[in-house]
Amino acid sequence: MEAEKNSTMPNRTQVFAHRGAKTVAPENTLPAFQKAIEMGAAGIELDTQATADSHLVVLHDFRLERTTTGSGLLREQTLAQLQGVDAGIRFHPAFAGTLIPTLEQLFDTVGDRCRVNVEIKNMDWDGGPEVDLLVPLIQRRKLHEQVIVSSFNPIALLKMRWADPSIALGLLSSEELPLFLRRAWLGPLIAPEALHPHHKMIDEEYMRWARSQGHYVNTWTVNDPDEARRLAGLGVDVIMSDVPDVMMAAIGE
Repeated sequence: MEAEKNSTMPNRTQVFAHRGAKTVAPENTLPAFQKAIEMGAAGIELDTQATADSHLVVLHDFRLERTTTGSGLLREQTLAQLQGVDAGIRFHPAFAGTLIPTLEQLFDTVGDRCRVNVEIKNMDWDGGPEVDLLVPLIQRRKLHEQVIVSSFNPIALLKMRWADPSIALGLLSSEELPLFLRRAWLGPLIAPEALHPHHKMIDEEYMRWARSQGHYVNTWTVNDPDEARRLAGLGVDVIMSDVPDVMMAAIGE
């Protein structure tokens, strides 16, 4: 039987900005998310991790070096330490002084202007500490209709499902994962509202199977207009892209 539609999901193919509009502003920063909203993206995708003192911040990599002036593992830093790190200058000097945002700051910036896909970046065997911080944040801010939580870590999603069954979930998967692992967590324990496969995994057969199981299909990371049109033609629900304006133009959103 098809799963009940959650309002965090669209009725036609929409475009989410992957880590914000990351080609025109530093990825996973407030300027990148603001740019994505200005472009008209239906949603944004971001990555969240917990600091050493239990604050949720927005950063993709487990380490700080690639996108910031910091070094070491994010999870070993306190929020105060991270406030001394520049998350913009490596992208362009014009963004010098841009900070790693907290998830609270992200929600303050976005308001109700778009949907938000929060990816939990944690591969700990116990699902990590992020769930215990994220669930009360969603509940306190009443974000159930706006947010979908995704992860490659099925244990994190299982913890989310147990903590608040009304929060929409998306299970991430890639071609590198064996088929039995991709589908092993799709039963009643997690029962994700959406599947988040890499776009190369999607064809007509995949879409038929996903729909027969009642899942939405939100795919990543699509930057080619022809591929976007192919996926929209197959009926995917969300295309996540580094260039949301290009993808919106390609599919006529």
